[in-house]
Amino acid sequence: MGLPNRIAYQDQRYPYVVLAPIGKKNKQIRSIGHKTERGLLSRLNDAIVDQINDKSLDVAKIRPFLGLSGRAVLPVSFEKEETIHPHLLRPELFLWRSLPEDHGLPLKEEFLYSTDFTQLSAEQLYEHVGEVLEDYLFLSHISENDRKDWIDRISAAFHNHPIVRLFHEKRDVIDAVEVMNQSALLSVLNYPEDVAYWRHRVSIGMRPFRTLPADWLEGRGESCSHTKSLTFLSKERCICCSCERCDYTLHYYIDEDRVALEEEFDVDRATKRVMTIEKQFNEIAEQNQRLLDQLIQLRGLKKQLTVARKTLDESLDLVKQIQRYQRKVEDMETHPLLYMYDKLNRSRIPDRTSESELIWLSGIQLDDVRMLKELRDWQKIVPENVYPMTSHVLEELKNKLSEVRYEEDDIIITVKGRTLTYAETQQVLDLIYYYGTDYPAHTLVQVLAGKATNKLRKLHLHETRWFGILSNWPEKHIQKLFNQLEKQGWLMKQQKGYSISDYAEEVM
Repeated sequence: MGLPNRIAYQDQRYPYVVLAPIGKKNKQIRSIGHKTERGLLSRLNDAIVDQINDKSLDVAKIRPFLGLSGRAVLPVSFEKEETIHPHLLRPELFLWRSLPEDHGLPLKEEFLYSTDFTQLSAEQLYEHVGEVLEDYLFLSHISENDRKDWIDRISAAFHNHPIVRLFHEKRDVIDAVEVMNQSALLSVLNYPEDVAYWRHRVSIGMRPFRTLPADWLEGRGESCSHTKSLTFLSKERCICCSCERCDYTLHYYIDEDRVALEEEFDVDRATKRVMTIEKQFNEIAEQNQRLLDQLIQLRGLKKQLTVARKTLDESLDLVKQIQRYQRKVEDMETHPLLYMYDKLNRSRIPDRTSESELIWLSGIQLDDVRMLKELRDWQKIVPENVYPMTSHVLEELKNKLSEVRYEEDDIIITVKGRTLTYAETQQVLDLIYYYGTDYPAHTLVQVLAGKATNKLRKLHLHETRWFGILSNWPEKHIQKLFNQLEKQGWLMKQQKGYSISDYAEEVM
């Protein structure tokens, strides 16, 4: 950290200035031979002295930051021609970084002040040096802690900001509002004009919290995990912290240990609005007692069916297997109990533990709001003891699966009068499974046709168990067979050869 000792050059004629070469190929300073350079350094040194005396600056803090001894506090860079570089170095160049000692300082615009100090009047130089020293003093203070420590402080101050504290205090209500604002249940609530007004109030009341980055709010006292950029404002004694991924910037005032957000809000007003939004929604919910009762009844049905969960889950798995063989979606409504269980199983209806209808309803996720209309019919088909009915459904599905499941001799595909049975299809798919993406289609065709070419012999493919299993098929028909298997969803064309489909994996 600081200015590398090997390239630093100090001249006692200018005790408050330390010189360093700039540019990768500029490795050292031999002397200060030019009259112009000596004059500039003398003026610069005098400006530093005047600033220290006039403002009683404690510049001693800068020296450990730069790794310097003696009285020097301000680095000045020299170019290869032993001329002064006209722009002073920004202190950010030395913050939390190690600079190489085998060549000059990096010549990067981001580490240089834009002002050409060699063209300034005495008064202008005095002002510029004052601003530069202020920056160096501020960053010397910043350097006393590492980067992570400052980000941790900024994160803690962010979570201590009044609007963020309010978010954490009311998070259950705020989260419930945001979920409920997008819930399908809003569409079945009575008095749509009341719902529309509530949503309008939500757009206003939630605005302060929607400006806060979600990744920062996940953990108390922490920020997001993304890389952040820090810039330093010495006049305000402030660190500007930005996250490009979150598209978020805040300012941290180090002396006050507080952050200022890009947009500030009245906390008392925000608090009242959150309370009002919850109250208004609960009033709407109280006018929809029938809906609340229906949701409780749906929960009761779901609980009633859980005693036969194992049988019902097995039945659902059988339905999926039947669908694979039939290559179409099974009509679940032919098994009303299973249809109902599937819908309820995809739904989440928690216990009514909160006095706030908003919080309870926000935790409800229905697979389909039409379930509310189907409830009356569902209540009629669920007996007190569900085991006999569920067992009967399971047996029906087992029988149906045995009917649709492929037998070894079942004809799967016909190509130009030639047929392929289920057993033969399995063997072809086996070949594709092991070699499908390793070799092009014509090579796989030759293996099945039993053509012992030189290439197949070199690859030892003529020794595989699939060699010649379709030797009675013309090669062009085997290629058409691949095309048919792809068309019917057994194979997937790849850049080189084929792979078997998920459907084939499941059925085989």
